[in-house]
Amino acid sequence: MIDIYTDGACSGNPGPGGWGVLLRIGDAETELSGGEPATTNNRMELLAVIEALQSFKEPITARVYTDSQYVQKGISQWIHDWKRRGWKTAAKGPVKNEDLWRRLDALAANHTLEWHWVRGHNGHVENERVDALARAGLEQVRRGRKPAVHPVAIQLKESVPSRAARPIVDIQHATVYRGDTRVFSDFSFMLQEGEHAAILGPNGAGKSTLLKLLAGGVHPMPSEETHVRLFGEEGGSVWEVRKRIGVVSHDLQREYLICAEGLNVVLSGFYASNDTYAYQEFSEGQVSRAREIMKELGIDSLAGRRFGHLSTGEQRRFLLGRALVHDPSVLVLDEPTSGLDLKSCFQYLDLLRTQIRKGKTVLLVTHHVHEIPPEIERVVLLKEGKIVADGVKSQLLTDQCISDLFDCPIALLQANGWYQALPG
Repeated sequence: MIDIYTDGACSGNPGPGGWGVLLRIGDAETELSGGEPATTNNRMELLAVIEALQSFKEPITARVYTDSQYVQKGISQWIHDWKRRGWKTAAKGPVKNEDLWRRLDALAANHTLEWHWVRGHNGHVENERVDALARAGLEQVRRGRKPAVHPVAIQLKESVPSRAARPIVDIQHATVYRGDTRVFSDFSFMLQEGEHAAILGPNGAGKSTLLKLLAGGVHPMPSEETHVRLFGEEGGSVWEVRKRIGVVSHDLQREYLICAEGLNVVLSGFYASNDTYAYQEFSEGQVSRAREIMKELGIDSLAGRRFGHLSTGEQRRFLLGRALVHDPSVLVLDEPTSGLDLKSCFQYLDLLRTQIRKGKTVLLVTHHVHEIPPEIERVVLLKEGKIVADGVKSQLLTDQCISDLFDCPIALLQANGWYQALPG
């Protein structure tokens, strides 16, 4: 995650102005500044963000901090109505600074961004730094000099690995039927390696069909423009794909053999099977790996317990162990805390966050906003088989968006990066 801090300044408003940017990428920091001889404070606030974003050569995931509500609310809320009205205000007048808003809109579309407002001149350390940079740019311009610090083109290295551009899931123009019911029509979705996403939607939205499409349980209607590629391959072995993607779903939990012993549940992940069988062979290393995973998940004491004798939460942990035992790069979770009490829910979500921190790519499919951990930045809203919105969590998890998604008034609460839904 990259942190971007921006600020603008203007003397006279209109008058000479400056902008400042602080980029923090891990432990590395870069400062940028500039200015214009005749401008406004709002234009400098906008230009600061524009210069920050266009300094990156490749897509990024970042938090953008600004003390301008004009910028934060404009890009998060107002711009959607402006574009819908053809860049007109509610009063049908032209949008001020349309040229800069258009530039910012185009740049933001290439990145995954969270927009945060901070109170200016209130002791916020980074905000004070970019304020000083903006004023330095202003002074340089006022004295007829070029700004002391010029924008640079930043080539990301460790912060955004080149492998992140490789699609894990690539579904294009898929039409899918379940029996006589058409669930998807011209459906497209892509998930890249290293990216975490939550697919959120009501019952009947198509979430279960999407899971079956990934697992090879259903197939799209054949068409020249249609493809379903997993790890860049199309039409590969379902069993090989299942070994590379760890799946924990309600269907799996419901269908798993109740007589299977705990250790065998985890071992079955090596073959993507339901329980283990006599013809399957497991090395000492594989058995050791299964026991290691059970210990990590806190279920090693239940190794000899039958699956049907476990609680819902214990079953869920064993299935997570089954998904993790072959160390897949991707985890797909279907409503992971459904049916769990609060303690079990929090413990399970903590386990999920641990896997994200270890570098697993996570695709979460749910209708519960409280299941979306802070580390998941991308949210896809699915309704009646269509993606109605796909973007940054902070922009989509709003009262209006979620109320429209579920067709009822909903109010969202947010705390420490988590969300909770209440009746609106």
